[in-house]
Amino acid sequence: MLIRFQAPDPWWSRGVQLLWLLPQAQIEKETKNWDLAVLVEEGSRELYLTVTDGNFREQRVVPALPREFLQALFQLLSQYNLGPISPWGILTGVRPGKIAAGLISRVGFDQALEELCANWLLHRDKARLLVAAVNHGYPLLRKQGLSIYISVPFCPSRCDYCSFASLPLDRWRGRVDSYVRQGAAELSELLLACRRQGHPVNSIYVGGGTPTALSPRQLEALLAPAAGWECEFTVEAGRPDTLTQEHLAVFKEAGVNRISVNSQYPLDSTLAAIGRRHTAKQFYSSLDMAVSAGLGTVNSDLIVGLPGQTPAGFADVISSLAAAGAGNITIHALALKRGAELRQQYLDEAESKEIAEAAYDRLNSLGFQPYYLYRQRNMASNLENVGFGLPGSYCYYNIASIAESEPVLGVGAGAVSKLGQGDSFLPLVNPRDVNQYLARSEDLLLRKLRWLQVDKEARP
Repeated sequence: MLIRFQAPDPWWSRGVQLLWLLPQAQIEKETKNWDLAVLVEEGSRELYLTVTDGNFREQRVVPALPREFLQALFQLLSQYNLGPISPWGILTGVRPGKIAAGLISRVGFDQALEELCANWLLHRDKARLLVAAVNHGYPLLRKQGLSIYISVPFCPSRCDYCSFASLPLDRWRGRVDSYVRQGAAELSELLLACRRQGHPVNSIYVGGGTPTALSPRQLEALLAPAAGWECEFTVEAGRPDTLTQEHLAVFKEAGVNRISVNSQYPLDSTLAAIGRRHTAKQFYSSLDMAVSAGLGTVNSDLIVGLPGQTPAGFADVISSLAAAGAGNITIHALALKRGAELRQQYLDEAESKEIAEAAYDRLNSLGFQPYYLYRQRNMASNLENVGFGLPGSYCYYNIASIAESEPVLGVGAGAVSKLGQGDSFLPLVNPRDVNQYLARSEDLLLRKLRWLQVDKEARP
């Protein structure tokens, strides 16, 4: 759908977030040919909104205030759409929990639920889910300290839906040892500075890519500086075809206490369709191996919206994961991203919605609780990504990352550092290209070390 959207700043940047919720929306400021036109004119204290496709035409005059503007635009677009364009109302950002947490702190849980529905136009089921996630996750956030993210950008192959920093391992084998040495040196310097300057490290998270695409020897060298560090220590072993007993032994020695083993959906036809080079049997074998290793909590990710899924089948997969010992199960909605091969959703809106509802019902019946939630553009059925866990097993790194409650030091190619405090963070991005990372890592490391020193001196 080609949308002509004309609006003065800052109304354009606010309104475009809602327009992206329309199916297959392509937005242009100036175009002669369009399927839908959305026009915003600004008066002294009012905004004049028009939505038309030539046949449908609705207009509204509203105060020139952000929430009133978004409410009116949402309602006009929903009239055009013959139903709400999103169950999330005008909460279109990645982190709706921050809005909910602010409401809860001011008016309490019950009133926050009502305000999310009345003022932010959320469907009541989404408001309940959001308030529950904030209720379970936010109380665990700490007032001091930081987290560390370690990027391993290599994968044995690239899945069709993936847009992460994910480099084919075979093509980069000649640079992996250099990458490991540089990453370990960067990690060592940052941890040493944290210890010397009194910065508590709340969590260490190793993601990718696929960290277990590295050999056990390489992972041991990369993680050695963090070995024995007393904090939450998570490693993604996302591709079960890469995980071995030797990897698990390295994790145990390093003090890893959380691991993620993922299939995205353990059905052989689905795995083949999305470019995963392993079977459902291999996944369950790796999951059992990870649980038996006794490292701590084991997470498994599932994606709603993949081919071959049904509500009943998805719910049964969740029961199988729980029975196998997964203490965390993360439900993602398939999101179409510019950096991915995939260009359209596999399932229609109603199918994905029914699958998500069945998944949430089954998780609730098994005692899993939502504890962090975030959203992205172009998600199946305008759904959400939700981390569920058994009580006491919640992942601190994910809660803090989505809440943006503390600084993050990024290590490795593509890793993003968030330097600052409170609500003011400045991103410092390591290059995604491995060669550029190796060339620039020392300079980027110095900038992080300087921030640690300045932050220490600024503390009371």
